[in-house]
Amino acid sequence: MARIISIVFDRNENPLRATIRTRLGMVKVRWLDVWGDRCWQTSGVLDAKKLAAPAVARIERMVEQR
Repeated sequence: MARIISIVFDRNENPLRATIRTRLGMVKVRWLDVWGDRCWQTSGVLDAKKLAAPAVARIERMVEQR
């Protein structure tokens, strides 16, 4: 299970970066605007990134609902 520790938003209330804790380690997430599409990058151990993916999707769903 992954736990969202922090989320930082930009001035347009889009996620800019987040920190997610998994049982295998911390994962840092950064959102980018690439040619008009919002993409995200992660840093951390590969297995921790796999566990953090549902939390990233949860953040994106929260932003879409507003």
